[in-house]
Amino acid sequence: MHQLRIIPARLEDAPFVARCVCMALHHEADSERLAHVTQVCRRHDVLYSYRHALVAWMGDEPVGLCLCYDGARYAEMRRITFPLFSHEGDAMDLDNAQDETQAGEYYLDSLAVVSQWRGRGIARQLIEAQLQRARQMGFHRATLLVDPANEGAQRLYASIGFRHHSDCYAFGQTYWKWEISIGQTS
Repeated sequence: MHQLRIIPARLEDAPFVARCVCMALHHEADSERLAHVTQVCRRHDVLYSYRHALVAWMGDEPVGLCLCYDGARYAEMRRITFPLFSHEGDAMDLDNAQDETQAGEYYLDSLAVVSQWRGRGIARQLIEAQLQRARQMGFHRATLLVDPANEGAQRLYASIGFRHHSDCYAFGQTYWKWEISIGQTS
């Protein structure tokens, strides 16, 4: 049995990053959409860039992804990213959505584990690896949005130490914004 490895995504991982972003956004991943989202994920200036992702590998198979970034860059990247999705019926409402994150926050944007690998602690390990990365970058707080109806995700996030902080309207619904304090390691 192979050991789980979590490493930064590479440019050649963009198709897997795109697949996971589609899963996290609950979008059907037909070949046309995957091709388009893969091109978006290859960019450096967007929310869903491969550069923001850690990928979990089991042997030579990618099995999960956690995509996070500095909240200070959110508004700038959002202005670039959202219009890239408007042509395919995935219009992201830039005018009515609240900012999901802000300066001073390390933002967990997308988390996905391939269905046959779920329930094995991979999501937890991905989040913990991203929180370690955030500490090393000097962040003291990480945030994420969670669907109030997604009790499984809430249990996972709570078990790691995330707590409900506020509400945020995005993508046509209200999400709960959760945060965790991540002090420096010695």
